Amino acid sequence: MKKYKWYYLLLLVPFIHQVVFSYLPIYGVTIAFKDFKMARGILGSSWIGFAHFRELFHDVFFFRVLKNTLRLSLLNLVITFPCTIVFALLLNEINNLKFKKAVQTISYLPHFLSWVVISGFVYQLLSPQSGFINVLLCKIGIISQPINFMVLKKWFTPIYIISSLWQGIGWGSIIYLSAIAGIELSQYESAQLDGANRFQKIIYITLPGIVPTITILLLLRVGGILNVGFEQIFNLYNPSTYEVADVISTFVFRKGIMDAKYDYSTAVGLFQNVIGFILLLLTNSFTKKVNEYGVL
Repeated sequence: MKKYKWYYLLLLVPFIHQVVFSYLPIYGVTIAFKDFKMARGILGSSWIGFAHFRELFHDVFFFRVLKNTLRLSLLNLVITFPCTIVFALLLNEINNLKFKKAVQTISYLPHFLSWVVISGFVYQLLSPQSGFINVLLCKIGIISQPINFMVLKKWFTPIYIISSLWQGIGWGSIIYLSAIAGIELSQYESAQLDGANRFQKIIYITLPGIVPTITILLLLRVGGILNVGFEQIFNLYNPSTYEVADVISTFVFRKGIMDAKYDYSTAVGLFQNVIGFILLLLTNSFTKKVNEYGVL
């Protein structure tokens, strides 16, 4: 104990940080079960049990936002998750180092842009007056009149998925590239001697080598399946697309901040996190049965 006292002292700093900023604020969740009044505070407000949860399940908009959240999250997971893996595999196969670094840098850049900036690009590209996409489609004769993509409900989901892919595919591939770098070169050399081509090396060496990383990242994504990115939705949607774009996070924002119903919005957030935790446990149990990897 005395030998490692300085290490324990250093460990104390992040421990205190976690307690102060991660565990103590959990007490605020109790307002989900209270008739919260700002003047009375959390302790002074009266308990009302599960009244906010009953109100939530009877809210005419709740099942709409739940359906939209699940639909957008699942589509995002099914499309962007494998695309990121494929992108990392393709990057790994580029032999020209300068070209590889250029592709990596270009693909990483969107991650450092805020969704305010990215949504500005999207609005400019899809503008019915001067947007590049409308001009291009009109020039090659696919459409006769410009389309106002941002106000049509049927276009919101494709715009959401494509913008997610553009913003995250480069950054998401970093972890897979790191995992690929950890695979022993002797395996590739042995496969080369056996006559394996590049595609066979990917299928039989690279992919099995990154299965633990894929499993962990998949578990984390499933655990946060109800946490659709608030900033992205908030900057891309508008009242004309509420029907397909309104999700739990934007619903919580409107109820909590705009309507000042902090207790009700906390109940919604608590419901969201409990469902996410249950999904994480179920997925973790499933992946442990399929392979030996898991986070719990």
